[in-house]
Amino acid sequence: MTPSSWNSLEIAKLLVGALTPLMLALFGIYIHRITKRFEHLQWRSQKLIDKRLEIYDDLAPSFNDLLCYFTYVGSWRDLEPPRIVSMKRELDKKIHLAAPLFSEEFFKACTRFQQLCFETYTGWGHDALLRTQFERRQEALGNRWDKKWESCFSRDVSNPNTIRDAYRSLMEVFARDIGVHEAFVVPPTGLLPRHLR
Repeated sequence: MTPSSWNSLEIAKLLVGALTPLMLALFGIYIHRITKRFEHLQWRSQKLIDKRLEIYDDLAPSFNDLLCYFTYVGSWRDLEPPRIVSMKRELDKKIHLAAPLFSEEFFKACTRFQQLCFETYTGWGHDALLRTQFERRQEALGNRWDKKWESCFSRDVSNPNTIRDAYRSLMEVFARDIGVHEAFVVPPTGLLPRHLR
């Protein structure tokens, strides 16, 4: 062997010896970045789910109150018409604020449910009207009924079964968007009261 080839071989060994730790360090940095990115995505997903659950806790009771009121089940007698009208304004604000955190399907389901419950755009400065009949409510409330409440009701009445179906669709989309149940189906709520007017 010649001295120059020996020096080339030694130089190659030194380069390989120096590059190996450098390559391992670069690979470690790459893996660290991927791990951090994955952790950040996980953290962001968890925060999104937490926020969606918080929104669910805020919206779901109001949606359920509307279902009860418009299908004459549960606590519908405890809810006065002006309160239901004001609930619509509150829900509108909350739904529009939450829209970026949910799917377009969720927003459409909310809109559909509310359209069945309320007649909107009834005149400049006028509140939405309740798309249900008032006579049965008047009978149920008796002395507590205020004659002024009759102006809160629309003549364009929605079918309670349609409202119930829209509620079920809304809750199913809600559950999917939260990620709690991918294939959640809201169980039937039973029969509606007979002889609805």
